[in-house]
Amino acid sequence: MRRQCGLMVLVLAAVLAGCGGHDSHGAGGTGPGAPVMLNDISVATVLDAMAKAKLPVLNARDTTSSRCPEAGCVQATDTDTVSILKFPSTGRAELYAAAVRDMLQVEDIVVVYAPTLTDGQKAAYGQVVKHTMLTPVSP
Repeated sequence: MRRQCGLMVLVLAAVLAGCGGHDSHGAGGTGPGAPVMLNDISVATVLDAMAKAKLPVLNARDTTSSRCPEAGCVQATDTDTVSILKFPSTGRAELYAAAVRDMLQVEDIVVVYAPTLTDGQKAAYGQVVKHTMLTPVSP
């Protein structure tokens, strides 16, 4: 009996050890080491929501290649009024946001406000971002 218990413990340990190397983060990554996305909200989705709310987002330009290597983001767009950055995780967004003065961070999105915006305008942009993050993306 004692020998059977010892054998069962060894088998169970081998099974559990085999499970330890698997990625259990779920959908989002395309392979080992790929970042797992928190949500399907893109910078373009946030930008479109701002435009639909009639908020100024003039001169939108993709700044992913110039901004993200240093900031650690995966997408970035600048406009005359806001910069929108998407990060691979909420934690990474929090680290970036901690170093920026005039911004809003919601989950993995950071919106940096232009210095010319009033508090009322910032609040309007903020409401749109929060609503966009809470509204599921339609397929």
